[in-house]
Order: sequence, then structure tokens, then C-alpha cells
Amino acid sequence: MDWLRRSLLALGGLALVAAAAAAVWVPARTDAETRKEAETAEPAPELAEAPRAELPFVAPSRDLPPATEAAAKVLEVLADVRGNLRDTRYQHNTVVNERLGRYRWDCSGMADWVLEKARLRRARAALQRSRPVARTFFETIRRSPTDRASRGWERLTRIEDARPGDVFAWLRPPDWPRRNTGHVGFVIAAPRRVNAWPGAYVVRIADATSVPHQDDTRAWPGEGGYGEGTILWMTEAGRALGYGWHGIHSRGWVATEALFGRLH
Repeated sequence: MDWLRRSLLALGGLALVAAAAAAVWVPARTDAETRKEAETAEPAPELAEAPRAELPFVAPSRDLPPATEAAAKVLEVLADVRGNLRDTRYQHNTVVNERLGRYRWDCSGMADWVLEKARLRRARAALQRSRPVARTFFETIRRSPTDRASRGWERLTRIEDARPGDVFAWLRPPDWPRRNTGHVGFVIAAPRRVNAWPGAYVVRIADATSVPHQDDTRAWPGEGGYGEGTILWMTEAGRALGYGWHGIHSRGWVATEALFGRLH
């Protein structure tokens, strides 16, 4: 990863890597507790390793369909939530009243409810918990095969293969406070390469959180809850090694493996 650190250090204005020995910037608080700090608006300087100037900073969006019927059902549920939403809040007990447009939950509560609403019974049963948490989704994806589906899940080996309706999950970094187990949500648009930063991708996602992402549908400050935004992933050989919560405006990226799962 030395090449990645050298490239990111060249981005000084965005402070994507901490100075000194630390390879990545890791906040002292969990995502749910992190306050949104003022973002620098200065553009990143051109990198020696970056593509030619005629390439866009971020690759154009790809209008790709969901890969499976199960993923299409997930997108239908998310579209219904988006259209019906009147009241949302980030909280650890799930409270949903579709008639009132009320959706109050955390990330795993939202993902669990979506699987239930989409009637993906095999995938839901594979979680093996009455109330799954983010770690549950991560472990379920990790033990799934990569060449076929098993119990409603298939693990993707490269971020480039993620499609709308797929699931992402990561574990809480080991040195973070133990107030959550990680994060989980849904891909709603195919990953886009960040041409200026080797190994970087931005992905449009749907999740539940108290802190919005880049270009988020949730207001800040606000109560969080359901929303859609853009997140950054740093990768090597297609494997996601860490994330930048605020997309290309992130002040750093947090080292923790992320997995992508396909529903069947």
C-alpha cells in the first residue's frame, strides 16, 4: 500500500492521509457520533499518477440494472420508502408506520426490514438472528460462496461488480469504541472510479445513519434516519480496504474491510 499512501499524500489540500506514521485517519468517535466538520472546497492538486486531464475527476455514472430478481425487489422497496417518507430518525429500535410515512431505525434495522418487506425469506433466514446487526450481515456475506448463490446470498470479489440492490457491510474498526458493530446498507447505483485517485471508487447508497454522506438526501443538522448519499471506498485488486464517509469530500478514510453481497 506504499504507492497508495504516496498518492494520497499528494492530495494535501484534502488531508486524505494523516501525517507522520499513521497510514489512515481514524476518528475517535463512531460514525453515528461524529459531527460533520467544515469541508475544504479547494480542488485536489493534479497527481503525477493521475490520468490525463481529459478524463473526468470521477468516471461518469453507469446506468446498470440490478443483477437479480431479488435485488430488483429490494430497489422496489427502497423506492416505496423514498416516495412515502414523511418522518425518519436514526434510533436503535425499529419503528415503522407506512401509513404515516414513519421510518425510525438504525442501519441494521433498516436492512432487516427491507429484506422482510421484499419477502427474501431465504436471505433473511441465513442471517440466523431475530434482530441482526451490521456484523451479522458482514459475516453472512463473508461465508457465502463467490461462484454461486447459497441460502439467498452470493459474495462479490470485486467492487466493480456491485450493482443496484446489492448489500454492503463492514465491521467496526478494532480500535473504535464498542458502541456499534459496523455498518450495512444497499447499493443503489453502480460504483464509479475516481480517476484522480488510484483504487478509489464512489458509490451511491441507501442506509440509515445520523451523519449524512456526500450529496445526501438527509438534512444537516437533523435527526438522520433513512437517506441516500455517496460514499468513497479505497480498494486494492478490487477489494474494499476502507471507506470515506463523505465521499470525495472526506477528510480521510477509515481502514476496515467492506464486503459486497448479492441477494438471490
